[in-house]
Amino acid sequence: MRFFVGSLLALILTLCSLPLGAQTPVPKRVWLSMLAGAGAGAMLGSTSMSTTGLSPGQVGVHRLRAGATYGLMGGVLAGALELPGASASEASHNFWKDRLNTPLLAGMAATQVLDYTSTRYFRSRGKDEWLLTNGLVDNRPAFITTEVTAVASATAMAWILHRTGHHRLEHLFEAGYITMGVTSAVANYRYPAVGHALF
Repeated sequence: MRFFVGSLLALILTLCSLPLGAQTPVPKRVWLSMLAGAGAGAMLGSTSMSTTGLSPGQVGVHRLRAGATYGLMGGVLAGALELPGASASEASHNFWKDRLNTPLLAGMAATQVLDYTSTRYFRSRGKDEWLLTNGLVDNRPAFITTEVTAVASATAMAWILHRTGHHRLEHLFEAGYITMGVTSAVANYRYPAVGHALF
């Protein structure tokens, strides 16, 4: 889950750049939905995770990281749900039939599977989870749900970029997501040969 830190920053920068050069303006209701979703996600992430086994100094940091992660996922998902579907005039550039989107979206899903397996790999060797909590990662149904939500929110971010006419940024975001995820998975699989975060 460490690669989410980079992904979070990339998503925040991407969201901030949405109004710039958009072919389709982002409606105010989408921004309001994103804010509401981010608030709900942040509340869920910062309050619902068990912090058993964490020192008092680590509890606040883990709650902040989890709140930011879930808040960003909630905001992106809520915004994507509020965006209108493609019109008949936009059918020539279908999100699901875009020649680059199919492999990139499949790559994002595969990256999330790699993140799951590599995180389970280092947890089984006693390394602590950095972004979320060991309790969440060790609870397989909860961790799988988090991973599915992560790839759903990444797909939602690509959809938002697509619907606002940022097609090049859409593909760059997807490629960057895959690159960061694979890099993180390789680092996870290198443990315990390497004891630090990345390489």
